[in-house]
Amino acid sequence: MKYLFAALLCGSTVFFAACNRFKSGPPELDRKQYDLTGESKCDTSLNKGVDVSVSYFLLKEDSQVARTINDSMRHISVGSIVGWLDSATVARNPEARTDISKAATLFAADYEAMMKDMDKLGGCWELKTTADTVYTSPNAITVKVETYAYTGGAHPNSNLAFYTFDRETGRTLALNDLVSDTTALLGVVEKAFRKQQDLLPQYNLEERGYFLRDGQFFLPANIAVGRGGLIFYYNPYEIAAYAVGPIEVTVPYEQLNGILRDSWY
Repeated sequence: MKYLFAALLCGSTVFFAACNRFKSGPPELDRKQYDLTGESKCDTSLNKGVDVSVSYFLLKEDSQVARTINDSMRHISVGSIVGWLDSATVARNPEARTDISKAATLFAADYEAMMKDMDKLGGCWELKTTADTVYTSPNAITVKVETYAYTGGAHPNSNLAFYTFDRETGRTLALNDLVSDTTALLGVVEKAFRKQQDLLPQYNLEERGYFLRDGQFFLPANIAVGRGGLIFYYNPYEIAAYAVGPIEVTVPYEQLNGILRDSWY
């Protein structure tokens, strides 16, 4: 009898584990779309108002892992609007942190307030976010979130963020989860960066117009698992002037032997 109980316990444990992680293939996506409507929406004939558009996805997988990732995707999607709001406004309206419609309404209210403070503004404000997967493996899912914003000024702003999720737990992977030696990684990435930008090893990066931290090369805020290697993405202004645009460097996995912790790719 005890052997039968042990077998049943083992079987239920395996079943529970299977229910809480993904199948090894690409996940099924449930595409979501939010667009601001109402009187605040941009009127092109009057060149007045705001446009807010957020395209993202949730995973259809029925598991705790999927629910964890979906919670993150909702937070990221709302955050792409909240990031443009004044911190005091968000503090007065904490529901905006989780309610995408509320966040968009506050963005429109900021525009209206600016209209009252200034005689006129040059055109509609626009905020557009798009999220999609760029890579999946049995171990990881990498998501790219692109945001375009125009709130007046000389030019619009754009930002790209990568998020890599662990398919075992659903949590977002940080750099230290991926690599064991960030000092060694820094040297490898700088070498790849210089090669891509056609900069010889002896060139001083600051003299060439690049922005360094205390005179030292640095890793970008966005690092992700990709098909061909680890992706290192510098947004405009992060390491170079806006006119240079974003800089994306991919370091092949074979160059990361002894640095990459596990086979995340």
